[in-house]
Parts: sequence; C-alpha cells; structure tokens
Amino acid sequence: MTINLIVPNIFPKDKILAGVTERNCHIYPDGLSFGITEHFDSQTVRKHRKLLADYLGVKVEDFVLLHQVHSDIIHIVEAMETNGYGKTIQSMPSSFSNNLDSNFDGDALITSIKGKILGVKIADCAGILMYDIKKEIVSAVHSGWRGSAQKILPKTISKMQERFGTNPKDILVFISPVPDAQKYEVGQEVAELFPRSTVISPDGKYFFDNRKELLLQLLQSGIEERNIEISPICTISNLNLHSYRRDKDKSGRMLAFIGMKTT
Repeated sequence: MTINLIVPNIFPKDKILAGVTERNCHIYPDGLSFGITEHFDSQTVRKHRKLLADYLGVKVEDFVLLHQVHSDIIHIVEAMETNGYGKTIQSMPSSFSNNLDSNFDGDALITSIKGKILGVKIADCAGILMYDIKKEIVSAVHSGWRGSAQKILPKTISKMQERFGTNPKDILVFISPVPDAQKYEVGQEVAELFPRSTVISPDGKYFFDNRKELLLQLLQSGIEERNIEISPICTISNLNLHSYRRDKDKSGRMLAFIGMKTT
C-alpha cells in the first residue's frame, strides 16, 4: 500500500523525515484523515494514523500533536525520561496514539530531539515546516488567517532563537499547499488585518493570500528567500487534498509533519 505524500525538496532527506499527506482516496473513498471531524470519528482517525506510521517505518508514539486552537501558543518538546512503558514527554503534548489529541492547546511545536515527529493538522490552513541546519532543531506550525494575524510563524522563529540560539539564516522552510488567493474570499474585517496580502476584486470582494503573507513574515524574520520552498498547489482546486472551504463538514485533515532521523 502506498500513501501519497507531498515531500519537500528543501530538506536533506538523509537527515529529515518530512511531508504532507494527500487525501489518498485510493485507500478509502473519503480519504485519510489525521484529525477528528464530524465525518471522521476517533476510531477511524486512529486507524489512519497507524497506517501512516507503519508506512513511514516509525512508531505512532514518535509523533507529537497539539489540540489546535488557531492561536499563537508555542510548545517546546524537550524533557524526556524512561519509565516502565518506554519514553514519555514530561508535561508536554501526548503522542499520536495516546487519546489522539493532546490536552495541550497550541499551534506550533519545536524540538531538538531526534526521532520525535512534530505534526500539524491542516485543511486550507498552512502547515509550515522548519529545520535549523546548524543547531539541529525542527518545528511545525499551523497558521490559517487567524494564526497569520497573530504572527505565530515569526513568534516561533523568535522562540527558536531565544531557546536554542538559532540564526534565521540557517533555517530551511517549507510551506504546505494552501488556497490560491483568488479562491479564498474573506470578509472586510479579515482583509483589514492584512493590507499587504489582500486583493480587492472589481466587484468589491476581498481575497486573502496566505502564501504571500507567510513569505513576507519569513523574510522579515531574517529567513533567506533561497531557503524557502512554497508549494504552489491550491487545496481548494486540487481534489487530491482536503479542503474545508470546498467540502465543509465532509473534509478530513491532512498532516504536515517533520522530524530528525536517528540514523
């Protein structure tokens, strides 16, 4: 069985395991979902997560996810100890298999631990994956228009600098598929938050370009443009991807994930 993934080209494949899952309707008619929705219950999502872990050759316990709340909350995954059940993360988000979603609210994860795979669930919101090639730090960030308005991406980069001494020039970045601007209509109240990244159509409608906004935020944070890979794929137009805007409650959730290999 093959699970179709969008694999970033910017990360060194001998060191980094990273990708974005597609819908994979060849496996199940409604596709795979890595987040619980009205259409995908917890038992189904647990099964899909196990399929992905097996396909990647890792354990479900290697994944770390958050209860995403469209915030600017950032968690650092670092403290670990060994108990009778193996390795656990102390005071941190639960793993893939443990009760599905963590009790920790948040939308960005950072770690220096090799073998831990950070994931964010997306379906039109951007999943941003980052790797500091010098300090060996990885991060996964969830940023829809709310996250972009709160600048969770530059705040995550700042947290990497403060905690690990990251130099932004050493960070490689991948931005997942998001809706094309002309497909992503927003209200005036949202458009006013992004004057540099909003297009106003001749008939007075507002369209938000999250790709552009995130790129500008990265550049302002000191990331070099040559170190940024942006997927050109539109989630709304591409039926191989989940899109909440397109499918509403029937939409599943893709997973954007990144981790450092142990060998």
